[in-house]
Amino acid sequence: MYEPDIVWYRHGRVPGRSAPPPYPMPDIAVEVRSPSTWRLDIGAKKANYERYGLPELWLVDTAADVVLVFRRSEPDAPSFDVSLELTTDETLTSPLLPGFSLLVGEIFAA
Repeated sequence: MYEPDIVWYRHGRVPGRSAPPPYPMPDIAVEVRSPSTWRLDIGAKKANYERYGLPELWLVDTAADVVLVFRRSEPDAPSFDVSLELTTDETLTSPLLPGFSLLVGEIFAA
């Protein structure tokens, strides 16, 4: 059982405040680089998120100032078949979040 740094659930899927763990798989999970967990984040955690059906994963690499995005092109895709490496001059969007856009550089601005 993992506890991502940030999770997002579509409307109607958010677990109740009093719901006990384990919580359902979110629609988007975000992991932010930490020296003690990055290898786990990009290795076993990513593989398990993919295996258990996570639609979209964002790995925020604070050492390289990039966001690695892994997503399924279709809801029933068996694995992450889209992968992006977004740099500071690119915009982070998601088909799961219509209207959302964020310049990656804003994530790393001091």
